[in-house]
Formats: sequence, C-alpha cells, structure tokens
Amino acid sequence: MDFSKYPLEKLFYFLAGVIPGFVALFIFQLAAPGSFGWFFSLGFLGYRTKLSLIVLAAFVVGNTLTTFLSAFLGAIGWEWGFFSGMHSYKPSASYDSAPWRDPRWRIVLRNRLGTQAPNNTPFMWQALYDLRLQQVNLMPAAEHPAALAALNREKFESDMNDSEWEQWYDHYHRIVVEPTSPDLSWHVRTGLNFNLETSALYVLISAAFVPSLRHSWCILPSCLWALLLFAESYSIAKRISNKWSTLSDQIKYLSAGGRSLG
Repeated sequence: MDFSKYPLEKLFYFLAGVIPGFVALFIFQLAAPGSFGWFFSLGFLGYRTKLSLIVLAAFVVGNTLTTFLSAFLGAIGWEWGFFSGMHSYKPSASYDSAPWRDPRWRIVLRNRLGTQAPNNTPFMWQALYDLRLQQVNLMPAAEHPAALAALNREKFESDMNDSEWEQWYDHYHRIVVEPTSPDLSWHVRTGLNFNLETSALYVLISAAFVPSLRHSWCILPSCLWALLLFAESYSIAKRISNKWSTLSDQIKYLSAGGRSLG
C-alpha cells in the first residue's frame, strides 16, 4: 500500500490508534505483571526491533478498539434513528411549519439547482383547504364536481411540491451535519478526541477488574473523556433528528456554492 497517496489528515486518525493501544497494553501489564518479560528477554532482537513491534502491536490493538467502539455507537445510532423515525415520521404536508418552506433557503437552493429546483408554488395548508372546501360545497350542484376536482388536484400538487422541497432539504441536512470534505483540523481533532475517548472507556471498564487502576488521577480524567464522548454523540443525534438545527448552516453552505463551512 502506498501511504503517500493516502490523505495525511485521514492517516492521522489511524496513527492516533496507538494511544488506546498503549493504554490497553499497559493495563494488561498491570493486570498480569511480567507478561511481557519473555519478549524483552529475547536476545536476538535489538531494541529498535522490539520498539517497532510494540508500536505495531499498539497500533493493531488500538485500531481494533476504536473500530469496535465506532461500530457499537453506529449500531446504537442506527437503532435509535430507526425507531424514532418510525414513530415520528409524518408526510411533509402534515407539518404546520417546516424549514424547507423558508423563503431564504428556497432562494439559495434555486440559485444552486437552477432548472432542477422544484416549482416555488405556495403551500396549501390543511386549514386553507378546509376553508376552500366549504366554499366549494356551497357552489351550485352543476359546478360542484369540477370545482372539487380542481381543488383536490391543486392540493395534491401542493403536497407533492412540498415533498420535493423536503427531499432536497434532507439531502443538504445530511451534508451539513456530516461534512463530506472536512479540513485538516477537523480530522486531527476528531481522530485525537475519539482515540482518547476510546482509551478512557477502556480504562473505566478495566478498573472494574484491575484494582491498581482505581485511583482518582486515573479515573477522573477517564470519566471526563467518557462524558465528552456521550455528550458529542448525543449532540450529533439531536442535530440529525432536529431538521431546524441546520437551516442557517444550509443557507450559508448553499450561498457559498456548496463549499465546506469549515
């Protein structure tokens, strides 16, 4: 594999995996003192070779831990999103107010999409439909069927048009929540934080079985990083589920021509 072709910012995420790896190896040594004595006693291996093997082991163990945690959090997020979406899903037309009806957002989206943008037709709320239906019911019998058909067609077209705007809003909602082209600082910050958070969880779990870890200088920082992990996960989940949360960011993103918000 040619690492020179791999983006440095993404490579950092994997290299930082040595952090939880070293923590796991250190805890294993505390739990079973002398476990690595045989390795250090190998005379045919130089200290550089031993150091390289230790780093490699930490890299493998650390990335295994971060991969497991990522998959675990992803599974929880998927289940939470599935069940919350299944119980809270409503057709776009059933919302009394919705961010995709914001006139500023529609203007910048139309500028972005051009001829592909949906028609910017006024939305017909259910209350307006009911009011106009009452008026149609008061019309003469000869005019009633045609007027009712026209009203229902207008309502149907309004609902379909509103649904198209919602689909575009959901599309850019996902882009803003999970940027497709994050910058270097984002990768470094995310990679470092997640590996430290993984280490913290491993320390807290191991403390239940390794008494020598039960010290305030060890437990307190681990608790702080673990709380940060849960806070970040909760914040992301709430941001994904709350469509209003990205309205301003979508307007900025579309106004900037679809470039990353940084």
